[in-house]
Amino acid sequence: MDHTLLALSIASVVIMVVAVVLLVVVLRHLTRHRREISALRETAERYERELAPQRSAGDGSDDAAGGDAADAGAGIEPAVRKVGVVLNPTKFDDTELFRRRVREVVGGLEGAEVRFYETSVDDPGRGQARLALQDGADLVIAAGGDGTVRLVASVLAGSEALMGIIPSGTGNLLARNLDIPLEDPAGAITAAMAGQDKRIDVGWLRTGGSVSEAASSAEQIFLVIAGFGADAEMIGHTDPTLKRRLGWVAYVVGGVRTILGRSVDVVLDLPDGTRHAHKARTVLLGNVGRLPGGFVLMPGATADNGRLEIVVAGWRGAAGFSQVLTEVVTPKLVPRGRFAQATKLSTMERYQASEVRVATTKAQPVQLDGDTDAEASHLIARIDPGALRLRVPAGTDPSPP
Repeated sequence: MDHTLLALSIASVVIMVVAVVLLVVVLRHLTRHRREISALRETAERYERELAPQRSAGDGSDDAAGGDAADAGAGIEPAVRKVGVVLNPTKFDDTELFRRRVREVVGGLEGAEVRFYETSVDDPGRGQARLALQDGADLVIAAGGDGTVRLVASVLAGSEALMGIIPSGTGNLLARNLDIPLEDPAGAITAAMAGQDKRIDVGWLRTGGSVSEAASSAEQIFLVIAGFGADAEMIGHTDPTLKRRLGWVAYVVGGVRTILGRSVDVVLDLPDGTRHAHKARTVLLGNVGRLPGGFVLMPGATADNGRLEIVVAGWRGAAGFSQVLTEVVTPKLVPRGRFAQATKLSTMERYQASEVRVATTKAQPVQLDGDTDAEASHLIARIDPGALRLRVPAGTDPSPP
């Protein structure tokens, strides 16, 4: 490496470190402001509830008008009578307070019956979702992080069962991409009860140590992103305590350990018969593409387009990783022309397909929506269009900004 390239590499690393520090500071301020806004919203809602009896007593005509509006609204989406909430208790500081809040909001909106089903280490969501359906729930709400959402969806996908989300995890990526309120349980409950039905795609992944092993393995669901390589390493290296304190920013800290790894030979087979070989540190299979902080990793990934966006990224050292980070965070700053080619230490290729087969000679760790899985050398992924009936805020467009 000549002196010019060495200087550029050092500068890239410095810029990356400064950018990460500034990002952490800004996001911590944003989190505080969101909490303040949420508190103000709750105060306003209490004020409205206190005034409601006075308004009803003062003008009986409001009741008739309100009834007509309710009838009109009921014609848009069917009324919910029984709600089953699959609750991950590790994601809430006070589960009893959360239960009361849910009952208050649901009772105020429609007076529906609410039952709670707490997850456990032995059963983190599937069994509770099945039980909610057996008990007659016409809306099953996943209250927790992306992992809880994924497991509840694995039971509901492919059926007419209606699903809602109360996000309370680290990434909450599906909720972010569908504009479901974050850090605002009352807003999320309202969206689930009074929002609109949206058919979204789900991804299914098979993994194994060979083509035949992957083909015969059980399919696992993902709604956000399944990853193969460095991103799964990053998730595996992230400290759970740090996640609770810093939220998704903890992944940045965990990711430092993955920057210096080696790329491996990866081959992609697409449905059109084409084969693509790459040197890569990670392969990402995306159903949605917006990340925390408003960054868009996969501009072509939307929850209802019937396709996966496939990103294959490789880099050399910290300087190469900084180039990948720049391409995601501030693509306008990516160099072009001869200078870019002379200083190129990374690659990023994108594809779109309804399914894909990925193979490498060296097993890599795998993750699905932030849940790490065993290592594998072969992946088989497909998209299942419109398989999940999800309740989202009225007017939501799943397309990225």
